[in-house]
Amino acid sequence: MSGIRRSELWSGVVGLPGPLRFLLVTSFFMPLASFMILPYLAILLHDRLGMAMGPVGLLLGVTSFLQFAGALGGGLVAERIGWKRSMVTGLTVRTAGFALFAVGLTKPAVAVVAVLLTALGDTLYSPANKAYLVSEVSEEHRPVLLSVNNSALSSGMALGTLASGLLISRMPLLVFTVVAVMFAAMTVTHLVLLPGTPATASAAAARDRRGDWGRAFLTAPVLVALATAYVYWYFQNYLGLFVTATHSTFLYSTALILNSALVVLGQPPAARWIGRIRYVTAVLIAFPALTLGLLVLARPGVAFVLLGTVLISVAEGVLFLKNELEALRAVPDRPTLAVGSQRLALGGGSLLSGIVGGQLYAVSQPGGSTGQFWLYAAGQAVVVTVLAAAACRVRRTGRPAHVPALSAPSSSRSES
Repeated sequence: MSGIRRSELWSGVVGLPGPLRFLLVTSFFMPLASFMILPYLAILLHDRLGMAMGPVGLLLGVTSFLQFAGALGGGLVAERIGWKRSMVTGLTVRTAGFALFAVGLTKPAVAVVAVLLTALGDTLYSPANKAYLVSEVSEEHRPVLLSVNNSALSSGMALGTLASGLLISRMPLLVFTVVAVMFAAMTVTHLVLLPGTPATASAAAARDRRGDWGRAFLTAPVLVALATAYVYWYFQNYLGLFVTATHSTFLYSTALILNSALVVLGQPPAARWIGRIRYVTAVLIAFPALTLGLLVLARPGVAFVLLGTVLISVAEGVLFLKNELEALRAVPDRPTLAVGSQRLALGGGSLLSGIVGGQLYAVSQPGGSTGQFWLYAAGQAVVVTVLAAAACRVRRTGRPAHVPALSAPSSSRSES
């Protein structure tokens, strides 16, 4: 296994062009600000505004699906107006959405609009952001750059949730104001500091190539991403229900922190290796790890909760990055289309997992044991493993050259 040393990783990040370093920094601060509010939406809408849980659940479901599926539309918009303009527009919309939360503290209708605006802003920002990042480095450097970006996102999510945990219920107006100011500042800095979309990218996006849609959607990366999300969201959606039923909430929090830490700290050093291995190899490593992790969770005890979390985290670190890399390779001239297809697949997989998982939960509970649910999930993971391996064998990948360090050649730019 050929990884990358942390010292080499750090020196590579420092050696990146200024715009890429800027985007990596904002990849931390954006989720930091967002997750000071988003994890607590159900509590705010239900407890503070008095909305029934039915409409609240529907709103959160629509918001989640909009953020995932809407990324395809956001990617197409970014191709038309330019990546920088799409990012600035998305940030402006998100700033307005978070600012509206302050007004909506006593008005449910305003709060609903605010939630939808924040989701819409993300659909405009995320595809353009990732396209800008990957367009500025060669294919061989993408694994490390994307993994560092993913680590920044995950770190921001975790710290944002912790930062406002005590304040959001006591001083929500202060939290909303701080978040709105943070997003306004990021909007201005993007507008001032970030150069325009590279000219080569604008020219590639201008070409109308119908074959790109087939390569973006009817290929293994989309199918495997959907399967990955379907299996993985069993862990995300239902671990808390089972752990807190028999253990303390501290164990559940520990499992979540362990999951984030393993991906944040483990994926970047392994990114080069993940980028170089064949797609089918990644699938045959990650999906069995997912399956084994679900089987371990079926056993009672603290040690099995933690071991299952470790196995699933390893699979998460390998698969999500590999799927993204393969999607970008399928349509190299249209990264926003690749990102949109991945987000759509992930949204579809998570939605399907929620629907089927809810039914399995209902079936396994009456007279059943905790482990029965995880055994059902693991059985599906076995089937998915076979199907995913068969799908990715159709598209064999070569081994790119050795990745010396993170660096990017300077490129000519034009404002789009």
